[in-house]
Amino acid sequence: MLLCMLTCTLLLLALTRFVTHTLEGEVRELSALELDVVSPFYGWWLKKCEREWVLAHQLFRLGASFFLLLVALLGWIQFDERVALCTAMSVLCVVGILYFEMSIASRWRNLVKFPEPQQPQSPTMDPHGGFSLLLPLDVTMADKFVVHKFGGTSVGSAECFAKVADIVAALEAPRVAVVVSAIGGKPKVTDLLISLLELAKLRKTAECDAILATIREKHHKVVSSLLPAAVGAPIEEAIERDLKAVSELLRSISIMQTYNENVVEFISGHGEIWSAKILTAVLSQRMQQDGKKHTFRFVDARDFLTVEPDSEHGPVVQYELSTQKMQEILQSSDANKEITHLVVTGFICSTVDGVMTTLKRDGSDFTASICGRVLHASSVTIWTDVSGVLSADPRRVPESQILPEISYQEAMELAYFGAKVIHPKTMAPAIVEDIPIYIRNTFEPQHPGTKISHRKRVELKRSMSNGAPTARNIVSGFSTVDDLALFNIEGSGMVGVHGTSSRLFSALDRVKVSVVLIAQASSEHSICFAVPMGLADVAKDVVNETFFKEIHVGLIDKAEYIAPISIIAAVGDQMSQTPGVCARFFGALGRAKINVLAISQGSSERNISAVVRYEDSAMALRAVHSSFFLSDQTISIGLMGLEFEENEANSIGVALLKQYHQQREFLRRRFNVDIRVRAIGTHMSSKMLLDFEGDITEEALATRADEFVPFDRNKFLDHVCADHLPHWLIVDVSNSSHHVHDLYPQWLARKVHVMTSNINVAAASTAQHNAIQAQVVAKELTFDPEATLAIGVPIFNTIQNFIQTGDDIQRVEYSGSRFLHAVFDAVFALPEPAKADLPAIMKQLLPEYKREFSVRDIVDDVMGVRSAKKAIMIAREMGFDTEMKDADIQSPWDKSATASGSEDAVGAWSYEYLLEHLVKASEPLKQQIAKAAADPAQALRLRQMTYIDASTGKICVRVEALPPTHCFATLQGLQGGFAFYTMRHSLHPVVVTGPIADCSITAGSLFGSTLFLARNCGARAHNCGHKPSKPSLKKQ
Repeated sequence: MLLCMLTCTLLLLALTRFVTHTLEGEVRELSALELDVVSPFYGWWLKKCEREWVLAHQLFRLGASFFLLLVALLGWIQFDERVALCTAMSVLCVVGILYFEMSIASRWRNLVKFPEPQQPQSPTMDPHGGFSLLLPLDVTMADKFVVHKFGGTSVGSAECFAKVADIVAALEAPRVAVVVSAIGGKPKVTDLLISLLELAKLRKTAECDAILATIREKHHKVVSSLLPAAVGAPIEEAIERDLKAVSELLRSISIMQTYNENVVEFISGHGEIWSAKILTAVLSQRMQQDGKKHTFRFVDARDFLTVEPDSEHGPVVQYELSTQKMQEILQSSDANKEITHLVVTGFICSTVDGVMTTLKRDGSDFTASICGRVLHASSVTIWTDVSGVLSADPRRVPESQILPEISYQEAMELAYFGAKVIHPKTMAPAIVEDIPIYIRNTFEPQHPGTKISHRKRVELKRSMSNGAPTARNIVSGFSTVDDLALFNIEGSGMVGVHGTSSRLFSALDRVKVSVVLIAQASSEHSICFAVPMGLADVAKDVVNETFFKEIHVGLIDKAEYIAPISIIAAVGDQMSQTPGVCARFFGALGRAKINVLAISQGSSERNISAVVRYEDSAMALRAVHSSFFLSDQTISIGLMGLEFEENEANSIGVALLKQYHQQREFLRRRFNVDIRVRAIGTHMSSKMLLDFEGDITEEALATRADEFVPFDRNKFLDHVCADHLPHWLIVDVSNSSHHVHDLYPQWLARKVHVMTSNINVAAASTAQHNAIQAQVVAKELTFDPEATLAIGVPIFNTIQNFIQTGDDIQRVEYSGSRFLHAVFDAVFALPEPAKADLPAIMKQLLPEYKREFSVRDIVDDVMGVRSAKKAIMIAREMGFDTEMKDADIQSPWDKSATASGSEDAVGAWSYEYLLEHLVKASEPLKQQIAKAAADPAQALRLRQMTYIDASTGKICVRVEALPPTHCFATLQGLQGGFAFYTMRHSLHPVVVTGPIADCSITAGSLFGSTLFLARNCGARAHNCGHKPSKPSLKKQ
């Protein structure tokens, strides 16, 4: 037993020793905030017990060991062996857990430094510029510098300087270095200074004096607006001295009529010196006003930033020497008080010999990154006029988005391909020190911007809609390089011949032609490469010269090029080892009908590049961007045939607009369905409204009335078919028969999905109907006329279920005349239906229907024409080539009611004339009512019935007296129904009933079809929406 106790003690000592030696490496992987979230006990323990911890840590293991032995011995003496063993093991576990907790706390205390306790404060900015409450975030960085760089747009005026002061004053970092560019605006100070040189060379003294006056005035406005005279006067005097020196130098250039690069470097860097001096004074004054003790120190970057000139690679920074000089500056004023707040001039530097020079293009950003490295900063924030790195050029891709975080490598790839991120050289110093770079907006400081850092690969999240990898986690952004020329060198003489590539690119190197892209087939039969278009002829000549012998004997074809071309690049660390990225990328180009000329991808899989013609570049960029950054269920919608001028409250189109708008955010957030109503055309196609945001609302019909323009079918279609959106849909809510044969073929030819509530689709000839179906199948589109049946429940799917499951349809019955059934219900509700005052009943009902139906609609309804058209839709769905002329319509009205002339003539009737006309023609209807009411015991009910014979396709519409047992006898005035008699349901038909749709119900049917289309498109289904699977056609 004693041996067992000793073994347990030794195990405890070994465990604690292991924890002590290994835990530090584990804890370093966690930030202080993460540790605090995992176990708040650690922070409390250290803050409360820090003084006693050293002694406790030394004595703990010894005390724990003796305590464990004591418990074991007492257990051995007092109890039996098993009880003693259990007690000892329990104590071992408790002591081990406590020591484990205290060891973590010990290691944490050694790794981090706790800030002093602070009272809750109002919202301020964290060291990176983000607005938050002052919390002990990442306290390991508490005493490090943070670098903030403000570009020319951020200091373009006095108001901009004030914004910069607000941002810097809100920082709570103990050490701040601010890097500033020259004053921007239009024109920029640096551009003005450089322009002076050429003007002086041409001896244009007056122009030089005018520019110097402009520069002087720009700085005077800022100084006089922000600084008191006592503070501003010395700064303006210093600027005036510099301008005088520049003026004297310009006179020398004017005399000599030449200048060298050193002069350019000297003059162009003055703008940063002046703006840095102004900002230093502004910030120091602001600190005094806010009651803060520290002041800002002006630092001329030439005093510490040392470079070695290199004509090929640009200035090479001497970091060791620059760091040494910076440390001397920080300690120069007072050996006991280190400088903690700096304003550093951007862009300028000096050589090892002390000659003033610059960091060339994007030099101020580079200065900020260099300062981050030499100051060992915790972060570098670059403030500009955009809120971060965009996923694509917003001028070409309206849907571009701010990327919250990208890696250094992704940023360099995007910058190389022309994206306005930051120059690749800017990131080099930050990468060495692993310093995150933040891109922020001076004019929107609340926006978190984009973080550029060593982002580790994380497990891809899965989207809610279809389980596919979330595209935003795969590709970080897209960019283009334009104005290039593509060469293709090919020939049988290249296969298996070593040194061909070496000769080719050595020749291009001799004439200083930079190759932007290279691609080679594995057969070695060809090599293609892209060069700047301006150097295309030079490259062509040198290639033909280098391979003159091979070209002469026909082994290699003569070099030719295609120009202009563009390179579309997709960039993302997450693309590596993720299957399907190329399929999505090139699939998007294929759907946009864009031909790819060449393809290139490195083995890192971080970049996919495709070469396209320049004229296709904008469309290509929008297509691939939408494929990765928009939902697969994003639909651009055009609404055709709105009626809102007279019957605004009851129009189908207005009801659909309202439903789209009400559900838009919910569908986007919950189901990843993005519905965008981008265009509407009014009734009879007289006007249209085009919207780029895709959120036309019901209220917009009134508030944006002045934005409506005359309808143009091509402009309307072009706007709906935006190439940056993946799917296009036009919804026809009109009653125009002209749309069917004039517009539908054009829409389908443009690969637009079509949904319609236009009952006149049934009036189209068989040839037109078959042509529409052929386009639907060939182009894999949706043509959904479900809403034309106006019953609010899916009927076509029911028919297809019968057909596809082999259930033979024998007969279809339909009843659904809304106005006529309302008349019948009112008549048979009377004690003596035969004596009903039919004109009075119709006059009473007509006002209710005036709100929703036109005169033409009511006439078609009571005459049976609308029911016949619905029957034609059903018959065609069943595979028959049925037309309107084939329908047998037995009208219950006098023939004079059907001799009304053309559709346009009936459309010109007033509701009063309609009522008068129906009263005159109602004698046959009265007779049918009297006959049905003759025997009250039978309880017959009149209904307008439509029959479709499934063996012949014949259609018959007539008014019948139905017995109470008939499935349609109990239908009310606002109800309709279909009865399907099939081989399996011959005795008891399948009956589908529902409301005879009003505007909101029909709109809901269209909305449901839209969502069905979205789901199918999101699933990448070829058969999106409703496309009938037809049986063999049965001819009448």
